[in-house]
Amino acid sequence: MTLYAIRLAALSMALTLGAAAAQEPYPSKPITVVVPFGAGAGTDVITRTITDRMARQMGATIVVDNKAGASGQIGTEFVARAQPDGYTLLVATNSTHSGNPYLFKKLRYDPVKSFAPVGRMTINPLALLVRQDSPFKSAGDLVRFAQQHPDKLSYGYGNTGGQVSSAMLINMAKIKALAVPYKTTPQAFTDLLSGQIDFTFVDIAASQALIDGGKIRALGVTSPNRFTGMGNVPALRETPGLEDFALFAWLGLVAPAGTPAPVIVRLNAELRAALDSPEVKQKLEQRTGSIVEPTTSVEFSSFLREQGALWKRRIGEAGIQPE
Repeated sequence: MTLYAIRLAALSMALTLGAAAAQEPYPSKPITVVVPFGAGAGTDVITRTITDRMARQMGATIVVDNKAGASGQIGTEFVARAQPDGYTLLVATNSTHSGNPYLFKKLRYDPVKSFAPVGRMTINPLALLVRQDSPFKSAGDLVRFAQQHPDKLSYGYGNTGGQVSSAMLINMAKIKALAVPYKTTPQAFTDLLSGQIDFTFVDIAASQALIDGGKIRALGVTSPNRFTGMGNVPALRETPGLEDFALFAWLGLVAPAGTPAPVIVRLNAELRAALDSPEVKQKLEQRTGSIVEPTTSVEFSSFLREQGALWKRRIGEAGIQPE
């Protein structure tokens, strides 16, 4: 056989193998879903609830991988650089995609160009939290104390939702408080319970168990109206001076840019089916304080743009300077 014939045979075999691989059913190996925050955080709890159902539906293995740090940047960058084959996905959040672009001078990923939207997972109001033995029984109590005792209060945050919500409170109420940043939300809870900080804003998904257990008290929620699952807790907008207060966290599934469209369509269908199942919907609403409203990929893409504009405005109004 001539050298030309050998090369031709090799090329033919490569093309045949490539075509076979392209026709390989998805998924044919484990899928990794990266959560850019620590284990036990609200994002982690919600993700595991949804992906457990998706794995059963798909007859596949889905591994949740926590890659925390830098307000979600570490895990997000990791997925942005991953192969666009549908086997490495990211749980995008208000931190990674709405807040970080305006809180940091440089990001090593583009929240729009680096990813292909799959679908929204949940919407999650945040709550203004204090210890159960705190003297503050309402948001108004906290604001009045801070106004009368400048620089006496401190607050912590483990993500951009907590950071921006706290800055909004301070700006709207015209008070001062010492900011204490944490790598993750559970660390903020530890210092809140021990009295190292006075208040924090955390999504209800992560704080529900501590609220139900009587260890912390919710003074208000950041949603425009009272949250159905916590009807006795007022919206912060009900507090004089905070009438314009409205913000919420959100979670969604994205893939690296360039992921084949059929894979995105399949993932969106499986995500929506999981969210529509009574079992998952009940867990998310009752146990994590989530609002479940599934979207198409196109709807989620529009939602991402809208939230980016909203958070840019809120961060600017709060006077937060990018780091």
